[in-house]
Amino acid sequence: NVRLVLSILVLFSINLWADVPMTKKAMREYKKGNISKAVELLGKSCDGGELNACVNLGYIYTRGLSVKKEFAKGFALLKKACQSGNNKGCVVLGNAIIEEEGNLWYNFQRDKAPALKDIKEHEKRLDVGKKYLAKACEAGSAMGCSRLGGVYWNYIQQNGGIKKQPKLAKKAFDILTKACDLKDIRTCMQLGYTYENIGEKYFLPASKIYKKACDFGYKKACADYERLDRAVIRGALKRKITL
Repeated sequence: NVRLVLSILVLFSINLWADVPMTKKAMREYKKGNISKAVELLGKSCDGGELNACVNLGYIYTRGLSVKKEFAKGFALLKKACQSGNNKGCVVLGNAIIEEEGNLWYNFQRDKAPALKDIKEHEKRLDVGKKYLAKACEAGSAMGCSRLGGVYWNYIQQNGGIKKQPKLAKKAFDILTKACDLKDIRTCMQLGYTYENIGEKYFLPASKIYKKACDFGYKKACADYERLDRAVIRGALKRKITL
């Protein structure tokens, strides 16, 4: 699907490619629908050291977008970019591994009860995916932190919730807060809504998260902050406690 491939090119920062003639040419070929030519050019650009070209080509192969799906080839391209310091490469690689494992696990559960060796191998590969996301997060990637925190939060929701996973919940919230601190507005808002929906005792951290997003210039967050801040104050007065 040419439109889908074009959306990928937008997703991974076309502006970073502005001074890379071969990659610009690849983009033009995509627009014309010349997928094989564009893939060839992206490969040459990647070989020439343009890491964003490696990321996009790796993404295309791991997803099988208008080409035969070749996970091993895509994995190698993404790993090259990640190990060379490209945070997007680390994020896309981590995502690819986790999503691939999710698909395998679905098939396991649908067809039969997974054997213990399958479970252990599955968990081992999931840990590899999370390590790549953590590498990007630690390097200051808001996208990496957001995705890693989301992976932990999904696990918590599927395995008993916060009451049964309190330590992991704190870890997830800390990682998502870091993504928010890195000015990922969407993560700020999702984290604020999550805190707010857990219950009244989480209204205060929710209001603080909304305040951050407001300070970053997101007007909707300002209204949410004011609304929830009033609720926090009312609750404090009702319980006669000091914030």
